[in-house]
This record gives sequence, C-alpha cells and structure tokens, in this order.
Amino acid sequence: MRSAASVITAPREAEAATDSWELSRTRTPSPVRVGVSGFKHLLVPALAAACLADRPWVISNVPDIADTRVLTALLGGAGAAVMHDHRAGTLRVLAGELRQHRIPDELSAQVHGGVYLLPALLAATGRVVSGRHGGCRIGGGSAGERPLSHVAAVMERFGARTDLSDGGFSASAPLSGLRGAVVDLADFAVREPLTGTLTGPYYSGATKTALLLGAVARGTTVLREPYPKADVVELARALGSAGVPVRFGDGEIEIEGRGGPVGGTELRLPSDLMEVVTMIALSVCLDTESRVRVDRPDAVRAGLVPELAVLNAMGVPLDWEGDTLRVGRVSRLTPVDVVAASHLVYSDALALLVPMLLRASGPSVVTDLVWGSRFGYAPGLRALGADLTVTGSRMTVRPSTLGRAAGELHGGDLRAVMSLVIGALTAGGRHVVHGVGHLARGYENLPAKLRAFGADVRG
Repeated sequence: MRSAASVITAPREAEAATDSWELSRTRTPSPVRVGVSGFKHLLVPALAAACLADRPWVISNVPDIADTRVLTALLGGAGAAVMHDHRAGTLRVLAGELRQHRIPDELSAQVHGGVYLLPALLAATGRVVSGRHGGCRIGGGSAGERPLSHVAAVMERFGARTDLSDGGFSASAPLSGLRGAVVDLADFAVREPLTGTLTGPYYSGATKTALLLGAVARGTTVLREPYPKADVVELARALGSAGVPVRFGDGEIEIEGRGGPVGGTELRLPSDLMEVVTMIALSVCLDTESRVRVDRPDAVRAGLVPELAVLNAMGVPLDWEGDTLRVGRVSRLTPVDVVAASHLVYSDALALLVPMLLRASGPSVVTDLVWGSRFGYAPGLRALGADLTVTGSRMTVRPSTLGRAAGELHGGDLRAVMSLVIGALTAGGRHVVHGVGHLARGYENLPAKLRAFGADVRG
C-alpha cells in the first residue's frame, strides 16, 4: 500500500494531549521482568537506506514509537510501499521509484530522524527539499535547533549542490549522478582531550550521511575515522547484506558504489541501547532486582561496552544469561568520573547515570563532550533534593537523598524527562512531570514498563 494515512497511528495532537504525567510508586515488586524494544538509532538510518533499494527491506523488532510512525508516513508520502505489522513488530519497505523529493514540514518538524531521508531522497530522486527538522532541542541554535550544515557539506563531497537557509534545506545531484568520495570524518568532529579520539554533535550524522551516499554513488568511497558506535557499524553491515561491497579497515570504511540502487535485505534490530540503560537505572534507583530481556544480546553488549564498564566500576551487579540481563540489588555504589564522547559513553546515557550516582558514596563528575552542557534535567533533580553543580560541560554529582519537590517538574528533551521520571519515582510521594511527550519518540509502551516497577502512572 502506498497511502501514508495507513501508517500514521498516533497524530501529533494526541501526543501533545498527554504531555504530563502524575507519578507515584505504590509497591516494590521483585524481581521485575521486562522486555526492551528495538534500537531506534539504527531503525532511523535503516529506513533511509531502504529508500536506496530496488527490492524490499524487511525490518523486524521495530519499536512502536513516534519516530517509526512519522518516518513511515514520510516514506509512504514519497511513494514507497510501506507495510507496518504492529503486532509482529515488522516493517516492509519497497521504495521502487520514489516520486516525491519534498519532505513535508508538518512531519519533519515532529522528529529528528527525517534528517537521514535528506541523503536518501537526494540519491533516489536527484533532488531533496526540506524545512526544519524536530526532535530534542539540544543543538547549538538559538532555540536549540539541531545542525544541518554537516549534512550539506557531506553531500557536496559527492558532487551535490546544496542551499541551506534559516528555514529550509535543498540539494540537487549532478546530471551525471553522485560520485564516490574520500570523506575524512575528522573534518566534522573535534579531538577530545582524554583519549585523543574524535567527538562532537556533527560526527555521527556526517558519517551516516556519507555511508548512505557512498552506497549508491559511482565508484569507491572511503570514510576515514568514521563514527564508531553500533548504529553506524550495524548500518554498514545491513548495506553489505543488501549487496553493497563494504570493507571495514583500520580506522576506515570502504564502500564500492555502483551508481545505482542497492538490493533488498532482512534486518533484525538489536534492543535499544539506551532503553537497556534505562531499565538498569530504574532497577538501581528503585532498589529492585530485574530481569531485562534483550534481542541480539551480543550486539547489545558490544554497543554498550563503555556504559557497562562504567556500571561495573560503580558496583552495579549485572549478569548475562543468554538473552536476559539480570540486574541485582546494590548494597553500595562507588563514585566515578564519566565522560560522554563519541568513542566513550553515549551522551544520552549521562542523564540515566546521574540518578544512580546520587546514591554513590562520594562525589562523581560527568562531562559531556558531544553536546556540551546537556544538563536540562539538573533543575528538576535539584527540586527533588539532588546536590548538583554545573560548570560548562561538567557536572559534579554529590550523594543526595531525594524527596518530595515543592512544585512540578519540567523536562525539555527525551533523556532529561526520563531522568526526572526516575528521580520522581525514587523520591517517593506524588509528582507531576511535564514534557513526557518526548518519551513517545524513544520508548515503546513506557507506562506499562514503569508499572512493572511498581509505578502509578496517570496522564
């Protein structure tokens, strides 16, 4: 089916109507048994990659989140045949001949993932036009806008012409088609001082843009020092399974593009890495044993190596049994210093680690070298009694006992709101948390999972 109407199941107005929750904790179940949905940060570029194919891409373990609904609507509107089986958690996308090069503002404004349709539609149709893209307002713009300049710059390396203005983005491919390129991703990053590796807000997006374009450009593309995390590695492997010659070298990825569409493939998403960390944080902060079931546990463990190392240093008892992660009760947490950088811990993870570190036996320091001072959850946690000091990109976290806040709590991005939800449940009593509409972009059926931990969620 080619109608976008059939894949939009939760309109924007419905999400806005539930932008606050009243939270309390009514019981202490143990152990909690909970599953984790599919990896959002792989789903998004995989849907873009499906636009490059002349045969179906079938993606399983698909999370039923706002990003899925909006992006499948965008694909359907562009002319792709999209079949979303919500019950089975599968998506089948057959791009065929995409006829639409314009991304509607009313859809792109709802999520950030539409950014990856920019290179995909450019490659598929020869042109792309878009307005602003939404998502968490954690970028460097005056209102927290996320950047697009790096996407334009990478496109130009492949021969495209681009135009970027305050209100929109457009690009066109040369008549001869896109050509392979050597893209040094160091041009879109900075060196972080601890290990000398690359980091920064442009690094991931530039790498994924170059990977998507290289798959269909004519000739060899070499990505030097690419973003190293699981979403890029898994995307490159998926393109390889779709018939694109992809070679992983020492500090580079080489792609042999053939100037035409890629083939079809089947991709099962591993469990979402940040949702795994979220379930661990809930277990630790609520002093509850849990059994967290994950898909593709080897991929999850590989993707969370830095986070698991930090949790081990903190003294969080974690034990893997096949596809289940057992989280034990914590008797004592050790303070740690944590750095978020592209080769280290995810920036998203810091907001989930901080509520746990409030239970540590001494001060900890968290530093964000990706987005800078991404500590929008700090005021809300302070209102609950947290002792936090922010200095630029660093925040000192001192041992604190959380209690009832004097007022309501407000979060402005996905992970900030989740941090406040964890803090409110830890504090006990009844709290109102605003901004929970953000959670619909990153967590499937979150209220039910919170109720598994004994939460009363109303909203």
